[in-house]
This record gives sequence, C-alpha cells and structure tokens, in this order.
Amino acid sequence: MKKIAVTGGIGSGKSYVCDLIASKGFPVFNSDSWAKDLMVSDVQLKRAIEQLIGDEAYQLDQDHNIRINQAYIASRIFGQAALRLQLEQLVHPVVRMAFEQWVTEQTTALVFQESALILSTEYYKNFDAIVLVSCSDELRISRVIQRDNVDRMTVISRMKAQPDFESLLDRVTHVIHNSGDQSLEDQVEALIVDLIGHSDL
Repeated sequence: MKKIAVTGGIGSGKSYVCDLIASKGFPVFNSDSWAKDLMVSDVQLKRAIEQLIGDEAYQLDQDHNIRINQAYIASRIFGQAALRLQLEQLVHPVVRMAFEQWVTEQTTALVFQESALILSTEYYKNFDAIVLVSCSDELRISRVIQRDNVDRMTVISRMKAQPDFESLLDRVTHVIHNSGDQSLEDQVEALIVDLIGHSDL
C-alpha cells in the first residue's frame, strides 16, 4: 500500500481532485474535516486548545452539541503567526495519529491524504508521493471570492497564512494543473496509472 499526499493552496481545487480520486475507488482522508472533528471529540486536545486560546474556542449549536467556534479561533490567530503555530502543533499530531490508524483499516493499493500544510513540516517524508494541485494566484482568488462570498483582501490574507508552495517544489513528486487548459479527469487518471505502475504490489 502506498500513502499519497494531495496538497495545494486555498482555491487550487485540491478537494475536487480528491473527489475525482475517490470516485475511482481510492479512499481519501480529509485532514481539515478530521481536524474539526478531533478538536471536539478528543478530550485532551480540546482541553489544550481551551488553555491556549480560551473557552470561547467552543460553542453550543442549536441542538446543544459542542462545536468549534471557527470565527473566534480565526480572529484569535489572525496576524499572530506564533499563536497559529502553537495551535497547529497541538492539532497536527492528533490528526496524524488518526490518519495512521485510518490507513491500517484500508485495503486498496493507494490511500490519499488531503492536506494544505503537508509540505510545511518534515511529515511529508512519510508519504510515497506528494501531489500538488496548482493554478494561478488570480484564479485561486477569484474562485474563493465566489465560493466563500468574501472580499479580495480576505482571500489574500488566507493565502499568506499558507505555505509558499513554489519554494517547496523539491518536495513534490507530481503536479496537477488546474487552470482550465488541461482536463483534471485525464490528469487524475494518469496520476493513478503512474502510481499503480510504480507500486511494488
């Protein structure tokens, strides 16, 4: 079994690429979704987050279930790189453990993890291949503005908080171009064929 990471900046289309991969029968571990769940369900992690940024990090929804207060967390870490890093250092190890456990439950030749931050730590070395979904900054900005109904400066600030993917290309083994001039379906199909073709199974 090979472990493959899929990464890319906000608005790059990595989630859509992962949907295409999943449609071909390969499981995909969505790091963001798992992180949000674990930040609530893992008692030790929840306590550590409350100690770091305050009890307001959590709130009750209309059904009185505990949920993370994303707006509050975003407001606390915005412009505070040190605090954001501390939060990531709490959450990422728990997500990684969940991923490794999840991998043991899979039976396919390839398993995928979707993560925007995989290239920014040494954890990328745990993967057999790293797939970068790439497109121009302007296209990313326009997509996020339309998707999230936010202004341009908000998108740019989010982009600045993510890794500089261009400087990390030496860690990437495959690139999927999502600027509209190449078929994503064809690129994903070629990716799968290449990964399976180089499998030791």
